[in-house]
Amino acid sequence: MDIFRGLAVFGIFFVNILYMSTPDLFYQRGGALPEESALDQGIRLAIDMFLAGKCYPILSFLFGLGFFLFMRRSEQKGERAYRLFSRRMLILFLLGIVHMAFFYNGDVLHNYALIGCLLMLFYRRKDKTVLVWALSILVVYLAMFSLAFLQPEETLKAGMLTNAKIAQEEAAAAIEVNRDGDYGQWLSFHLREEVLPNLQGEQIGYPSMFAMMLLGFYCGRIGVFENIGKYARFIRRIRTISGTASLLTAILLGCTRLGYIESGAYQGQLGQFLIYGCGLFLSFLYLSVLTLLMTKPGFVNLLQPLKFAGRMSLTNYLLQSVVSIGFFTGLGLYATLNFLEIVGYCLIVIAVEIGFSLWWMNRMPLGPMEWVWRRFTYGKLHRARKGGSVSA
Repeated sequence: MDIFRGLAVFGIFFVNILYMSTPDLFYQRGGALPEESALDQGIRLAIDMFLAGKCYPILSFLFGLGFFLFMRRSEQKGERAYRLFSRRMLILFLLGIVHMAFFYNGDVLHNYALIGCLLMLFYRRKDKTVLVWALSILVVYLAMFSLAFLQPEETLKAGMLTNAKIAQEEAAAAIEVNRDGDYGQWLSFHLREEVLPNLQGEQIGYPSMFAMMLLGFYCGRIGVFENIGKYARFIRRIRTISGTASLLTAILLGCTRLGYIESGAYQGQLGQFLIYGCGLFLSFLYLSVLTLLMTKPGFVNLLQPLKFAGRMSLTNYLLQSVVSIGFFTGLGLYATLNFLEIVGYCLIVIAVEIGFSLWWMNRMPLGPMEWVWRRFTYGKLHRARKGGSVSA
């Protein structure tokens, strides 16, 4: 579980960094990407194809699994599981709000905290009920994405022209304030133009998050990860189905981006549907492949450094934002690097975080922010073995 979490957090970083280092948020919001070199287009396509919309569902799945482990362990200790989990979500929500308000507008912690509370409604439900709800919500989520194609093409065209113009203006303003503005100017712009619009539109992702949480909870309760051998055949079937669907989706996305598939005014909606809607297939592929590989000691040993990073996933997630906002905005490097240089920056940060995680976890039982989270959940810090895993 820790290795999965480490991989997901670092995958998310490659997606988030485009919004921290460039005005990509405004271009995408306006449905009009800027002119890019062939190299930048290739890197963007790779990120959209393999990471965007794929890592958050994995973290949601792990969140649901962590919910089950937390509740079961709390009950075994005779603690008030529901009360503790509610407090845990409150602390996570507050951390997310601070993170979103003062650093990165795309914070996911407050979303997980809000949606995670709904998991308590299903804790006593039958396994079949949980599974049916999860799959039904996923179907509804995909249907929601499909509704975009029902809009009249004329309406979309008119909106595209207006939104593209606004996007250009907002992007120019973002570049100016991130390069030349002081902290007060940046914070004002950040809250007004980034945080508030995101808060108004982030709910569209809630169904998929909650469905994946329910699936993680379901898999935890039936013991998939405690007995992988028993479920190996089923996991291989998921791998085959999701792999086939992912390949088809990747081909369609590639053809759409390269202009081989033309859908007129619906081109943007088609791309979003393939990235975030059908992107769920690749999330299932990653989960199934990694789960099967967890039975191979050589593979597990190879990824041991990621295990420590995963145990400090909250710290590493927040640290990525603090360091990146300081680097790109604080040093005036916003919108000055090409995508290859940005990827290189990401690799350096990830290497440092892995090294820091190894160093810290060999000396302390919990990561810094994990300590804060646990401390305020229980009112006191439970004793934990140095380097030990602490589930969500």
